[in-house]
Amino acid sequence: MGLGVDALRGASGGTDPTAAPSSPPRSAGSSDSVLVILAVASVVALGIGLRFYTLSNLWADEALTVNVAHLPLSDLSHALRQDGAPPLYYALLHLWMRGFGSSDVSARALSGLFGVLALIPAWFAGRRLDERRIRAGRQEQGTRTVAWALVLLLAVSPFAIRYSTEVRMYSLMVLLVFLGYLAVMRLVERFSVTRFVGVAVIAALLLYTHYWALGLLATTCAVLVVVGLRGPVKTRRNAWITIAAIAVGGLAFIPWIPNFLYQVHHTGTPWGAPVSLTGSPAEALGAFGGNVHVVGWALLMMALLAVFALGIDGRHLAVDLWSQRGVRLEAGLAAAILAVGLAIARLSGTTFEGRYAATMFPLFLMVAAFGVTVFVSKPIRYGVLVLLVLVGLWGGGSNAFRNRTQAFQSANAIKAGAHSGDLVVYCPDYIGTDVSRLLPNDLDQVSFPSMHAPGRIDWVDYKHRVEHMDTLAFARSLDRRAGRDHNIWFVYEPGQPIVDQPCTKVADALTFLRGQRTQLVEPDTYFFEHQGLYRYPAL
Repeated sequence: MGLGVDALRGASGGTDPTAAPSSPPRSAGSSDSVLVILAVASVVALGIGLRFYTLSNLWADEALTVNVAHLPLSDLSHALRQDGAPPLYYALLHLWMRGFGSSDVSARALSGLFGVLALIPAWFAGRRLDERRIRAGRQEQGTRTVAWALVLLLAVSPFAIRYSTEVRMYSLMVLLVFLGYLAVMRLVERFSVTRFVGVAVIAALLLYTHYWALGLLATTCAVLVVVGLRGPVKTRRNAWITIAAIAVGGLAFIPWIPNFLYQVHHTGTPWGAPVSLTGSPAEALGAFGGNVHVVGWALLMMALLAVFALGIDGRHLAVDLWSQRGVRLEAGLAAAILAVGLAIARLSGTTFEGRYAATMFPLFLMVAAFGVTVFVSKPIRYGVLVLLVLVGLWGGGSNAFRNRTQAFQSANAIKAGAHSGDLVVYCPDYIGTDVSRLLPNDLDQVSFPSMHAPGRIDWVDYKHRVEHMDTLAFARSLDRRAGRDHNIWFVYEPGQPIVDQPCTKVADALTFLRGQRTQLVEPDTYFFEHQGLYRYPAL
């Protein structure tokens, strides 16, 4: 959800006294040539196709999501107390898999559907920004420059493509944020019961999708408070009504609060490093670019131009360090959502991953699309847009052919040499969900630190359990369990906080107990989830 006070001012009939007169009305679409429409349609079609195609196996978090979603809906609450996530995406995936199956392609298609649907509200969000430019006299009536730019940038976005091909909730989050932006804008402009309910429902859905929505909604309410106190007279009352709608949506979250509080105290993100207030924003920009980080930095450059620059003529831009009107508040809100989320994570001792920036990514992309219009020269403007589309396709396309995990390498090596009854060990446990999915059922599979099967992960008091683990005793129990007649296959992921040293100790203890080990898979940082494999022979 986002809110631009500049837009509210325009919606209420206010005008910018310094704005130039608007150009005479032109018929809608008169500036769009057939070739341009065909080119845009082709790019969008390609982006849609990339949302449903990847050669990657499910990586650990995806496989875990599928395993949890397989449970009866009545068991989701208990399972997610151990996992640390809200339930909406899991419930939707459960229903989806009942109808379409749980293969890699089928399970990922739900996120792909959300990724395609997000293009629709993105178009309407872009149209609102176009109307803002038209009122300021900076754009011809009937043109849809920002709308087209936003749809194109979203269609080829490596971030949007990546999470449209991943069995996680982030594609749904992007869709809901776009819908929330439109819902809030419409309710502030004019009250109706339908619009009120729309804001409340989307607020509730956001909270049940990802906990970073708490910062998103809190920041949006803070902006609405400012509008309610100092905004245009016609919007003040509706701003307070919109806050009430968000609060009503928050009431729907009450039944989940006991689970949420339990997760806050017992799960968190023990697998990640603490938040870096400087490194985390850079990580978000890197995530926006996927495998091609320059995409994120290029979008940031366009966003900065949108906020601080104004086109003078075909060769010159004027820079205003105080910022230009246009998407000033959308940009500020996007930055504030990220800052608030990072501050909450820092205070709670949790980590940050670039994918969490899905809460502000739609607003950030709207600002970047607006930045394209800063260039007065159409050849330069369209040249910049074409360049952004090309690098976006580069990053988004690489997602289709790049495997995210070495699970297939570990699984292939195990299948090539394992015998029925061999013991497969995963250290830590959260890398076992994807490898185990690829192995035959006649292998004995356990994980560290729980000694449980690798299908699910129990994050409850995880750090405490790992720190108090007797690694030598654990290794001895593995040796006894395998017996003299079976190999031990040890799958590990190096460099992980909390578990790296204990896993190394377990591996070394097994070497002492078994006499030797053979490295079959070397960890390769080319992969998002890199892992290694040792083989300890039968005695």
